[in-house]
Amino acid sequence: MRLEELVNQNYHHLSENDLYIWHYISTHKKECENLSIDKLAKKTHVSRTTIMRFAQRLGLKGYSELKVYLKIDNSKDNYQQNGLDLIYQNYLHYMNELKDKDLSRLVQLIMNAKNIYACSTGSIQHNVVSELKRAFLLIGKLIYSIRSINETYAYEEIMTHEDIVFMVSYSGENKYILNFTKKLKTKNVPIISITGNKNNTLAKLSDISFCVDIPSIENPFGARYGGLANYFILIDFILAKYIDFYERENNYDIE
Repeated sequence: MRLEELVNQNYHHLSENDLYIWHYISTHKKECENLSIDKLAKKTHVSRTTIMRFAQRLGLKGYSELKVYLKIDNSKDNYQQNGLDLIYQNYLHYMNELKDKDLSRLVQLIMNAKNIYACSTGSIQHNVVSELKRAFLLIGKLIYSIRSINETYAYEEIMTHEDIVFMVSYSGENKYILNFTKKLKTKNVPIISITGNKNNTLAKLSDISFCVDIPSIENPFGARYGGLANYFILIDFILAKYIDFYERENNYDIE
């Protein structure tokens, strides 16, 4: 079993510190393979005891066993992650997953929404919202983008159950997005989340959630490279399924 699977299985036991430690490890796998517990604690700005507790919450005996899992992960990645092949397989797998996914509820929500909003955190997520806006204009739908916490206060007052909101967040644990989401849930505003992690708090709060599978490969020039195309593949599939549904509905009405 890979470390990511252990994290997903034990996600409900993990604290914010644990998630921060995991984020650092998952984005610096090769480096962390050779780090002592004290060095990892220093890099993640936590105590060595916190690192030990993180390992134990994953069901491991301690940091040494965590490093064993990490070395196994890295050896598998070194064998499998030959750049082009990994990205090709990842995108192909994600497209097959989306092709079979039932998006009819989402399509109905989009079709019937009085207003559509999108809230995002981070530059990549802002770009995803920009593409959502561009794509939805092609089907005659305008998306209002919310890019800061100050804007949420104004929007939460005017949103109703007749609207829908896309929440775009990599971790699904951003505090201001979670607080905003919780407030909207009290007003029965439908929430659609797009995140890069599975089993996160935002996904659990959402009416419909999408986890974008982000391929990660070793980069000899620095930090690992994470492919972003699946965000845009998801948007393409939503748009295509919306158009297909709309055409079927119109053909039915004509008959």
